[in-house]
Amino acid sequence: MMNTSMGKKAGIVLASAFGLALFSAGPLVLTASAEEVPQGFKKGELAPEPAADMIEAGKRVYFTKCVWCHGVDGAGDGPGADRLWPRPRNFNQGTFKIRHTASGELPLFDAKKPTPGQNDLYETVTHGLPGSAMPSWEGILTEEQRLQVLSFVTTQLVKDRKFTDKQSESQTILQLADLKPKEATEESKKRGSELIVEKKCVECHGMEGRGDGNAFNLKDDWGFSIQPANWHKCWNFRGSRQDPYNVKNIFRTFSTGVNGTPMPSFADSTSIDDRWDIANFVNSLCERDQEGNPLSIDPQTDKPKVNFVLPSNPVEGEIPMDMENEAWQKTQKRLIAMGGQITHKPRNFVNRIDDLWVRSLYNEKSIVYLIEWDDRTKSVAEGKLPWAPTQVNIDVKEQDPKTGEEGSIAAHQNNYAVYNDAVAIETPVKWQDLPAPIKPRYLFGSNEQYPVDIVKWEADGSLRAFKGTGWDKDFEERDSYEENLKVLKSEWKNGRWYVMIQRPVGNKKDQDYDEDTLFEMGKYIPTVFFAWDGHNGDAGRKMAVSAFYYTFMQPPTPREVYIYPFVIAGGIVLLEAWVLTRRANKRKGKTL
Repeated sequence: MMNTSMGKKAGIVLASAFGLALFSAGPLVLTASAEEVPQGFKKGELAPEPAADMIEAGKRVYFTKCVWCHGVDGAGDGPGADRLWPRPRNFNQGTFKIRHTASGELPLFDAKKPTPGQNDLYETVTHGLPGSAMPSWEGILTEEQRLQVLSFVTTQLVKDRKFTDKQSESQTILQLADLKPKEATEESKKRGSELIVEKKCVECHGMEGRGDGNAFNLKDDWGFSIQPANWHKCWNFRGSRQDPYNVKNIFRTFSTGVNGTPMPSFADSTSIDDRWDIANFVNSLCERDQEGNPLSIDPQTDKPKVNFVLPSNPVEGEIPMDMENEAWQKTQKRLIAMGGQITHKPRNFVNRIDDLWVRSLYNEKSIVYLIEWDDRTKSVAEGKLPWAPTQVNIDVKEQDPKTGEEGSIAAHQNNYAVYNDAVAIETPVKWQDLPAPIKPRYLFGSNEQYPVDIVKWEADGSLRAFKGTGWDKDFEERDSYEENLKVLKSEWKNGRWYVMIQRPVGNKKDQDYDEDTLFEMGKYIPTVFFAWDGHNGDAGRKMAVSAFYYTFMQPPTPREVYIYPFVIAGGIVLLEAWVLTRRANKRKGKTL
């Protein structure tokens, strides 16, 4: 669901010549002095300390809602912290990422002023931090409770700094509300791409801005692994404030930097006009629909809304292998939401693949799925894997942290064994026998009575067919059926996989009804997707999974639909000619 073809989009990105990133590694820009305020900033006053009753009330809120992640002492070491990545904020140092203040400064907070753009911490608690475990607390905590808990955090849990210390602290505030965004013309976006080249942002964000430039060597101020943002998924921007397509969010980040990370502020090295150009270019890369409009965002998930029907369009003759072919470009792309499999061991607490984009075409013999997903690395296992392809119950390292920072998931990211990147499609074999809304269990089927058909591609080039009869049972490999499968395309490029899988649609005459899924035109066929990130140590049940979607093979448009308009139009013309002739003859008769 992008507004241009892949080729056209790649052209735009390559025009940026390796420059897609705001999180460029480089020397941090120090806080501006009183004599030298960056363009767009203005000196402000520190807010007064919250009242004692606000702090005490906030303590009760904190130990009810926040302690489980952020810890008793606010050090980001609560009971749930070791299983979260990125790790919860450690408040003690007073280092906060999303702000309107200059690099290195404390964020804006005033216990009496819950005003957008003038109270950074209040907005963080209100809107959450998308792409992390920090939720939106709006609707759960009242406005007063949010101000109370922040009063407690800023006065009691921030220990190395003091929000009211006028000798050590200052506030240089970005006047974002007063700055009018520059129109996102092609000229502005082109200029933005050129400016980003000068900043060498590709070193972190990669050639197409998918965060694959320096994906696994960056650490935050606490020593934990972090990754550059993927600019094609603006809904995961931490500071998007539940408004991901708002270009002001990018302008703010580029102006203030992200404290505690390698992302510096560029306020001292770029003008306001240049920053708008950069923001326009980066904003243009976020996924949009085929008409170029922003995707609709689900307020419950802060991610694009999901349509659970996956249309498969009919084609005559061979199904094209070229993604730029008109048939593929006219086919709707569906977002498949993915989550970590945490029901059975080995569980995937840190899921790297949060969505797939899928399109489908079919002809009289085959159906093809084109699956795309972002992956910062191309992962292929070295040597032979220590288990058979059919094994489900395999011993891979689960993210099973010990208590404390050194044993946490965040500390061990990027240290897992590398296996194959992979993707699989699962469909019930006997879906016709399942009375709605009954479906086999999404994870490898239910039992022998209701098995599932699984087609799995791996980055080592293999494509296999399996029969699944339960989450705890090894697969049955179907060697004879694999002869009917074909990989039409498998390519990893600039942080993104493109995999095209062809399989038979089957027919009632030759179908092995106990083994194969029969794809019928005009029917809703339950479909589940699985994905494995080899660099994350994913294998077996340690993977990303989707809910049930429905493949729908759309019936071809009848030829009559194209013929009837011409027949009707011709009939109307003949009728009008007859009426006009009749009227003319009558007038002649009267004249005579």
